[in-house]
Amino acid sequence: MLKLVLFAPTDRSLYSRLLAELIVCEEGFVLGGIVARRMLSWKRIRGELRRDGPRLLRKVARKLVLGEEHTETAQPDSLAALAFLEGLRAPTLSRLARQHGVPYMKTIDHNQPVVEEALRAMAPDIIVFTGGGLIRKNILAVPTLGILNCHAGLLPQYRGMDVVEWPVLEAEDAVPQIGLTCHYMDKGVDTGPILTLRRMQVFPGDDFKTLRRRIEPEMVRLMMATLRGIEAGDVTPLEQADEDGRQYFVMHPRLKMYAERKLAQLSNSLRSLQ
Repeated sequence: MLKLVLFAPTDRSLYSRLLAELIVCEEGFVLGGIVARRMLSWKRIRGELRRDGPRLLRKVARKLVLGEEHTETAQPDSLAALAFLEGLRAPTLSRLARQHGVPYMKTIDHNQPVVEEALRAMAPDIIVFTGGGLIRKNILAVPTLGILNCHAGLLPQYRGMDVVEWPVLEAEDAVPQIGLTCHYMDKGVDTGPILTLRRMQVFPGDDFKTLRRRIEPEMVRLMMATLRGIEAGDVTPLEQADEDGRQYFVMHPRLKMYAERKLAQLSNSLRSLQ
């Protein structure tokens, strides 16, 4: 029996809500708590502005103003479609926690001493990380097994940001190395032990929007498969060496345009082969 605590970036995160719902319904798992970040704080805004720049405004519009499900429900390969199929009804994590009797707390930062104190009382085997910034060593040390994250890139090659776009930009005549990795978090950026990998294909007609839309539900599926594998004893962590990969940062808009053209050429060539 695995005792889990879920870390969420916001109370309304669809990714977080769906994983929480699946965990509480899964035999062999106990969801011992949910810790969600408060939506707004000056420290958070300042940090995300440094990281995302103008993209932060689009992110806020999508997640806060419009809601994550606003355009995706009709797409059968979207995260919202998977949530509908799985019967997710709770509009917030706080509502879901009340429905299932799961302890719930909000925080400005997951690394706060009050969070550490609550976690030590919960004594989780694993913290399921679904977003919310960097995690410090005081929190990393709490769970018995580790903090599980699903990274939207193939590790160890692609650590950091925009790891769907960078493989396309860097691929010459080869197939872009796009995929997902579940790993335990450590003090580095995507450098912790690797548990599972899932490669993603480029389909005819794909662009980065359709690729990312298809990746989101696969992150949920891979997280659940990895947790089941850990519970069954079928998953062995594989340590990464620093030199095995590199950290990528936000792609410059001009490079992004070039990557988009390369992806369009690839997807069009795949279409011509049909």
